Amino acid sequence: MSPSSSPPNAGPGAEASAAEQESVSVPETPPELVPEEGQPAPPPPPPARRRGRPLLWVILLAMLAVAGWGALDFDRFLHQPLSQAVVLEIERGWPLARIADTLEQQGVVRSAYWFMLLARVSRLRISAEGIKQGPGIQAGEYAFPVGETPDLVLNRLITGNQLIHRLVIPEGMTMAEIGAKMQSLGWEDAGALLSEPATGKKLGLEGVEGQTLEGWLFPSTYHYLRRDSATELLARMVKQSRQVLNEQWKKANQAEGAPPSRAVPLSPFEALILASIIEKETGQAEERPRISAVFHNRLRLKMRLQSDPTVIYGLQRSVGGPGFDGNLTRQHLKTPTPYNTYTQLGLPPTPICNPGTASIQAALHPADVEDLFFVARGEGFHVFSKTLKEHEANVDRYQRHPAKKQ
Repeated sequence: MSPSSSPPNAGPGAEASAAEQESVSVPETPPELVPEEGQPAPPPPPPARRRGRPLLWVILLAMLAVAGWGALDFDRFLHQPLSQAVVLEIERGWPLARIADTLEQQGVVRSAYWFMLLARVSRLRISAEGIKQGPGIQAGEYAFPVGETPDLVLNRLITGNQLIHRLVIPEGMTMAEIGAKMQSLGWEDAGALLSEPATGKKLGLEGVEGQTLEGWLFPSTYHYLRRDSATELLARMVKQSRQVLNEQWKKANQAEGAPPSRAVPLSPFEALILASIIEKETGQAEERPRISAVFHNRLRLKMRLQSDPTVIYGLQRSVGGPGFDGNLTRQHLKTPTPYNTYTQLGLPPTPICNPGTASIQAALHPADVEDLFFVARGEGFHVFSKTLKEHEANVDRYQRHPAKKQ
């Protein structure tokens, strides 16, 4: 029987099934892949490689190279010190980008980008509550010294370690002189504040004491920041003056520190006025108590003080008057002003300058002497006398005929 013949008794359906099987195409195995009898089948061929994988490695290597370069450059940035000192001001409200750009433009840091990254990372605070932002950069004027690195620059800005200025007020300066000095340092409103009658009250001075700030601007060295206002600085001067005056006045009125019996009782404000006169009369520390005694003795005896500095101050304050050109004349001594102690009895209405602690102490602790007069003998010193006759002789010797004093 041939292979294509149907088995016996098979029906027509069997012939149809055989025909369908013959119509299916089965791929033949290549002869070289047909294993010999008794040999294992060879492994299947490897799959075809994907073309995109080499490109991915190139990208990864490039990213690693960029990251490595960035890390090295950032490390160089962190360790690069400032080559020259720089002073600059950070304005209130500036964003971090502007601050970083300003620092780069002024040569404080090499890269604004790296500084912004450093600032953002440095401000992170990790705690049990999570990650939070620390304090930011404070506005103000800063001085960056030579050798400062970016991390120290950032720390200076965050802690507000600003440039500190000094204002030196020597003993004996007048309110007008202090105002002019403050204006020269940038406080344009200082003069107007000092001439405004309401300023004293705003700073806590009441009544006659607050008519002017003369006498209340304590001579000292004041440290300030560029953003401090004139009002803030004046308030510090007044506060220190009141503190010193009250302390000295309390000491003078205690039993162990009481002045001699010939001293005239003074209120704190009167002591401040007298101290300002003493301050202007002498710069010699050892003379202050004795000059104070002259004025105490005159006040007790109802004599005019006859102090030249009070006359000069009155001339300088007078509006439309003769003024003062540096040469005190007899006419000046006759010109009536509230401060002319040649024409007015008692103390002037206000201090004539801003006295220091030593003059306040002298006003409250006069020397125990009977002197009523003194005259300058040159080199900042004075000669004292008890009587007018002695005084006239001293004036003749040291003022009228100084060549004959030997």
